[in-house]
Amino acid sequence: MNDIALSSLDRAELRRRLNELHAQQPPADPSTPAMRIGIEEQGELVQVLEVARITEAVKVFEMLGDFGLEPRQGRHHSHDGRRLTRLYAPAR
Repeated sequence: MNDIALSSLDRAELRRRLNELHAQQPPADPSTPAMRIGIEEQGELVQVLEVARITEAVKVFEMLGDFGLEPRQGRHHSHDGRRLTRLYAPAR
C-alpha cells in the first residue's frame, strides 16, 4: 500500500482481520489496564483498538504494518481524552 489513505474496502478487511485476531485471544483479566492503539486516516482518528496483552498488541502492530500503516511519533489521545499507547497512520 502506498501513501493513499485506506479505502473503505481496505478498512473493512482490516477490521475483519482484527476481529478474527481478537476472537482467538483468551479472555482478558479485567484488572489489567488496556493498551489503546489508534488508527488515523487523513488526519482523523477513525478507530481505537483496546488490547490487554503484549502478545496481542504485537500481532496488531504487525497486521497494521501489513496494511501499510506506520506508527506516528509523539503523544496522542482518543476523542474522549484517553491516552493512546500508539497511533498508526498510512505511510507517508
